[in-house]
This record gives sequence, structure tokens and C-alpha cells, in this order.
Amino acid sequence: SGALGFCAAANQGKGPAMDALIWDKSFNKRQFDPDKCWESDAGCPLINGFAQELQLDANKFKADMKSCTAIVQADMRALQQLGVGATPAFFINGRYVVGAVPVDRFAAVIDEELKKANERIQQGTPKAQYYQQWVLDKGLKTAGQ
Repeated sequence: SGALGFCAAANQGKGPAMDALIWDKSFNKRQFDPDKCWESDAGCPLINGFAQELQLDANKFKADMKSCTAIVQADMRALQQLGVGATPAFFINGRYVVGAVPVDRFAAVIDEELKKANERIQQGTPKAQYYQQWVLDKGLKTAGQ
């Protein structure tokens, strides 16, 4: 329901604000609406509360939650094609990091990828072509590789 809430809030220009509320008041506190809550008459109490807090149009928000379903499902299919089956998931220069990992783990991966990039640039890869050449062209094509 978080992705649908973000999508619906974005339709009213409040996507980033909804994202912040979802992370701060839902994810960090481990409070979640049930799956597919937008299909029930009760709706999504937590996400609907965030919409009210952001002063969104309630009727438009509810309708957009339903219409955003196709968009979110298409995004999920695209992620599954890459081998991503869980969130949060991150790609750092094409390197797959899954889960809510500690900051020091992110820092270590970033430092490793930065070192690798700097070495390849020193060996002749143009900076402007690094991402295309080493991440997109030669990198992993799925998260599971």
C-alpha cells in the first residue's frame, strides 16, 4: 500500500512528502497497512491518515490508489525481470544491495565501487562513459547474477 499511497499522493503533487511520512511513520516504526487494503471498504487506515495529514483530496486519493495499481504492478514486473524480489533494494553502480542494511554497509559498498571506478578511469576509461561502459554494458543483468 505504500507504493500506491506514494503514487496517489504524487498525483496531487505530494509524492515526496508522502514518501517521507511512509518512511518516518510506517517503515521506521514497523507499522504497516495490510496487503491489498485499497480493495476493501475500510481502505488503508495508515496511508489514508497520511493523506489526511498532507491535506490531500480524500476522494481523489482513494480513486488514485485504485488507478495506481496498474502502474505499481508494471514496476513490480520490471523489478522481477531484474531478479529483485524484495524491498528495499538498491543498486550501487549496478551492485545489488537488498534489505534495510546499516549505513556502514552502504558506505563500504560505495567505497569499493568508487575505488573500482577510479582505477578504471586512471586506466583510460573516460569519466563520462564509465557508467555506460562498466555498469550498463558489462555489469550484471539481474540481481541474482
